[in-house]
Amino acid sequence: MRRGRGWAGLLLVVAVLITGGAVTVAAYDIVDDGEDRYAGQVMDRYAAELSAAVGDRAARYTETVSDLAAAVGAQSDLRGDDFVRMTATLDGARLPGAAGISFVVAATGPEVPALQRFWRARGASELKLLPATGTSTHDFVVFERTFDSVTNIVGVDLAQRPQAGEALRTAQASGRTAISPAYYLIRDDNLAPGARQTSISFVAPVYSGLGSSAPDVFRGWIVMPVRGQDFVARTLHDRGQGAVQTSLAEGTGAHAVLATAAPGRRVADESLVRQRALTVGQRHWELTLWPTTRLINATDRGMSRFTLAAGAALTVLLCLMTAVLTGSRNRALLQVDQATTALRKDIARREDVEARLREREQELHHLAFHDPLTGLANRLLFYDRLTHAVATRGRTGGRLAVLFIDLDGFKEVNDRLGHNAGDLVLRTVGDRLRTSLRAADTVARFGGDEFAVILEDIESPADARSAAERVIAGVRAPIDVNGEEARVSASIGIAVSDRDSTADDLVGQADAAMYAAKNAGKNRYVAT
Repeated sequence: MRRGRGWAGLLLVVAVLITGGAVTVAAYDIVDDGEDRYAGQVMDRYAAELSAAVGDRAARYTETVSDLAAAVGAQSDLRGDDFVRMTATLDGARLPGAAGISFVVAATGPEVPALQRFWRARGASELKLLPATGTSTHDFVVFERTFDSVTNIVGVDLAQRPQAGEALRTAQASGRTAISPAYYLIRDDNLAPGARQTSISFVAPVYSGLGSSAPDVFRGWIVMPVRGQDFVARTLHDRGQGAVQTSLAEGTGAHAVLATAAPGRRVADESLVRQRALTVGQRHWELTLWPTTRLINATDRGMSRFTLAAGAALTVLLCLMTAVLTGSRNRALLQVDQATTALRKDIARREDVEARLREREQELHHLAFHDPLTGLANRLLFYDRLTHAVATRGRTGGRLAVLFIDLDGFKEVNDRLGHNAGDLVLRTVGDRLRTSLRAADTVARFGGDEFAVILEDIESPADARSAAERVIAGVRAPIDVNGEEARVSASIGIAVSDRDSTADDLVGQADAAMYAAKNAGKNRYVAT
């Protein structure tokens, strides 16, 4: 009998251990999934912004060579001083990475002497054409404006670089600007190997007779060689904000890297790596982004580990309590003469343990779904409520809105008064958000100085704008921090649901609107 009671107690402890472990793992998975989803959304946002920035930079260079090609084509008798005048406003400051800009003409071997005399008579007095060997067609630089101290290449035959020749033929055949494959510039041949950069050339065909009744006549090309790293490295670094490492490569698969930006320390998480394909100048580029520890730290990734540790500690505590209770019960059964007293003590002890279990469960639930600093809902609870609100709206036909809030000036408060002051400001802002909104509205902190709000059952978009105005007025009031005055303001993006809106749609639209409010001057709201 005694042995049977001993085995029963051991099985009970094992059951508590298994149940507590299962609950802890489930809570960890839920919080970890929420953290992964948010980090993925941040990486998607950086990928979109950097892709657009690289595309804009390439479009500006394409427009430059196209405009110059049109201007050259408009000259009935192009001369060297005309080319100098047309390129006078171009330099390396306006076109980072550009080595220079050239006018290139084609010729066959027998045509070289006549071509040299022709262009010498038109301002290139010292022109000496240097045909490349092994090719029947030559592409000579006759006019050039250099943007750096590297030797110019007037008279050089670009046919010695197959990549440059490919771009020239593509531009001539299509009548549009083309970009060459990656290669090392001829002008950089005298540099040390470590000083050379993988480069590209923007090429625009030059035609005369455009806009007239006469047939268009091909005259040559405008060529702008660009060193890849200088071309977009600063753009990749500045737009990445140190949160991502980036690589811009020519083509896909086995390809040449044009530019990289590698701040911070890369995180080995393949699920967060993002790749975007770009088509510029009739060529394909690939932009790859990796997360760094700065991005991971900014997304509060430690909450899942805290949940796991807290759950494990609680489970161990429950097992110990269960073992103690089981031993007490067995001793009570063996002491028949004290059975009544022991039973009453055991019942009281059980009730106390159950109360503490409920308290621990409530604490664990609160930790899993609330921000520990402000007490507001966290991202996980926010997405849960937003998903439920969207589904409910689909059945009832009601409307809802999402406000995405980012504090203006919070970094300056942290830098000037310290992180303790920053925590006080965040708690105060959280309290002001609660008082500025209805009790039924969900207010959440996403991390750092980002907050989000769900407004359910609104009559019209005007209700969302009124709520945003109240929030802006409440947040910008001064905050007393140990006798020092701290001021922050709020930039707010508003997304109002329509019939087909999803939770991710509303968050994405509100996030984009918030950045529009930032760019418009801060301390305001923008509604999509």
